[in-house]
Amino acid sequence: MKDYTYKEQELEYIRHIKNISPTKIWWDFTTYIFDYGDFYYQLECVSEIADTQNQSDEAIIGQFTKQLEPFTPREHTKLVCENKTIQELYIVRVFLYFTNFETYSKTKILFNKAKTKAKELLTGKPDPFGDLVADSTGGCQEMTCHPKSKQVDKIDPKYSNLIDTGLLLQIDGKCIKAFVENNGFGFHIWDNKYFFDIEELKETAQQYEFIKV
Repeated sequence: MKDYTYKEQELEYIRHIKNISPTKIWWDFTTYIFDYGDFYYQLECVSEIADTQNQSDEAIIGQFTKQLEPFTPREHTKLVCENKTIQELYIVRVFLYFTNFETYSKTKILFNKAKTKAKELLTGKPDPFGDLVADSTGGCQEMTCHPKSKQVDKIDPKYSNLIDTGLLLQIDGKCIKAFVENNGFGFHIWDNKYFFDIEELKETAQQYEFIKV
């Protein structure tokens, strides 16, 4: 099993964030920045090699580093909040495994191409991701689940991955999802919505282990 859980150095950074709230929190799709003025902690999406039965699969982790310099926002960096107290903080852990690689039949390849073209005709917009999928000759599924679920017992430990994907933060009674979801690359935010009501996370909560700091 690949173990991508946080080690003591990263846990020290996380405890500091919990005990002393940053002056600013920033987001720019692949990173969250916890800004303390003279230095900052960076939570970054990083691709690592996964334990898998297939030729090559990736595990996306939430990697913590400390940068001993002031943070300079980049072109697409967005300010999430400023001068807010972090009330609660959780490490978000997930179990990752993969289904067997499947070589697509000619019929399935043609079906995928037809489906993509139909979508483009209906929407009037190109679909680059759909084109990529349509050109694939095979694939597998990435499966994530709660590390303590019964599902884990059915998976060969040789092809298992335990991953700390980032943090869930509670501020002013709402939550920031600063963690990787479904082994996808990036921290996906829509319409600049960084805060979520606890009720909105009920379905998500079943899939991950939330470890209180």
